[in-house]
Amino acid sequence: MRHRPRTSIPWFRRRRIPFGTVYLMQARDTPRLFKVGFTKRRTKDRRGELNRVARDDMAIVYTVSLPWARSCETLVLGRLRWNPFRRGDTRGTEWFWLGKRESIEAIVRKIDRAARDTRRMARWRWSWPTGAEIREFRAHEKGGPVHG
Repeated sequence: MRHRPRTSIPWFRRRRIPFGTVYLMQARDTPRLFKVGFTKRRTKDRRGELNRVARDDMAIVYTVSLPWARSCETLVLGRLRWNPFRRGDTRGTEWFWLGKRESIEAIVRKIDRAARDTRRMARWRWSWPTGAEIREFRAHEKGGPVHG
């Protein structure tokens, strides 16, 4: 049986802190389709994998790297799935469609908020590493993601 990584933040965990990246990708062909996920690898490598497997041209819109990133991703996905009117996609549980009046920036704000909430919870449980930071990347490149 494969070990499933821990998604909750334990108390007093000061060693072997799991770092990672939570990413937001948007399909260039279908700008209302987006994916929120977690990776320990380079986000560009993950995008290439998704482009091959999902047969979409995905653009990296936003990434946030931090300790306890899997907990952050779990928090974001829970908040996205909480909306009973949010339409998912048949590709999996991390794929979503933007609402008619929703922008990709609203999703960026949800991820940013979840990252700050994750840091707050980890500090409260004495499990945030000393000197650790939340590092963000927003795509502002020419020919970058389409904002819907």
